[in-house]
Amino acid sequence: MVDYHPFSESVMNDAHPIYRSLRDEAPAFHVDEYDCWALSRFDDVWNAAQDPETYSAAQGTTAAHLLTKDMEVFPALDMMDPPDHTKRRVLISNLFTPGRARRLEPVIREIVTTRLDAVRDRGRFDVVTELGSFVSTGTVVAALELPQEDGESLRQWVDAIFHRESDSIGITESGIAAYGHLDGYFLELIARRRGEPAGDDVLGRFLAAEIDGVRFSDEVVASHMKELIIAGTETLPKMLAATLRRLAEHPDQRREVQANADLVLPAFMEAVRLDMPTQFMGRMIVRDHELHGLKLRKGQPVLLLYPSASRDEREFENPDAYDIHRDAPRSVGFGHGTHACLGRHVARLEAKIALTEILARIPDYQVDLAGATRVRTEFVQGFSSLPIVFAS
Repeated sequence: MVDYHPFSESVMNDAHPIYRSLRDEAPAFHVDEYDCWALSRFDDVWNAAQDPETYSAAQGTTAAHLLTKDMEVFPALDMMDPPDHTKRRVLISNLFTPGRARRLEPVIREIVTTRLDAVRDRGRFDVVTELGSFVSTGTVVAALELPQEDGESLRQWVDAIFHRESDSIGITESGIAAYGHLDGYFLELIARRRGEPAGDDVLGRFLAAEIDGVRFSDEVVASHMKELIIAGTETLPKMLAATLRRLAEHPDQRREVQANADLVLPAFMEAVRLDMPTQFMGRMIVRDHELHGLKLRKGQPVLLLYPSASRDEREFENPDAYDIHRDAPRSVGFGHGTHACLGRHVARLEAKIALTEILARIPDYQVDLAGATRVRTEFVQGFSSLPIVFAS
């Protein structure tokens, strides 16, 4: 009989066998300890993500909000439903279009080439800590037009939020404190900007915004900025590492990608499907309904298991295989529906530039899996360190 618990050791170590059993035996699984549901099939996750009238984000989207309740809900785009979410997202959405993302190409390329130049004679470097984290932090700082010198502090605070201790469940005290540090950073920045012309950057638009006759407080603006920093720095390094790992395991596909630049993004998106770091996004059920013959009731949390959905045999042929030619018509790799990732075009550009440069400069790299380390949390998983080795 299948058993699932979001904080269990088996889920932390390798969730996919459990996800497979959930899909086959209990696609709507009740976690008794938290009186919550876990949805594991693609169609269920896809439909729930675009149905805010049934599954609400307004009471939080993480385990810390919905399960352990270590944190209160704060004003954030991913913790709102339409129409509030729509009104706020539209304020900045055109700053994250593919065209606007391309303006960041020189910044991204400079970060990537500078980091690769620094390690090319060593014959070894860490994809996550020596490249990916610099690319993601530098890019989001540039996208939000923040001081580049603040990037390292911002990255450290985000790392603290996702760090977990082996002897405790959920977010740590230092992680909660890091949220406070981010708030303090943005409140100080906002105080300086209030006396200046608003500007047409993300912060300027939030400062100038008025919705239904109400201006945003400094605390609300800080919360929105904090959310964008966290989203922009955490997952990209893990997905770069996952892609390089998968290509190393499939040398024929790696050679195809090296010979055809048009395959770089498909190679990345297939790794996103196969190795998605975000284990779930939570919602609160806001109306009673039935699913798979079970009664889901108002007031119960639900976990949308995105990595399980991304390997659902009902949606993907041979789903555990890495295939750069898959060209899946539907994906939840960058979320879906109301809360689809705002920065997905930026992330794809970061990945394309970084992977293209690595494959051109060190085409015969090998992955040192024995020297790699992984994040083990209920919320985000993946490589926290992945060394690659090559002839210098």
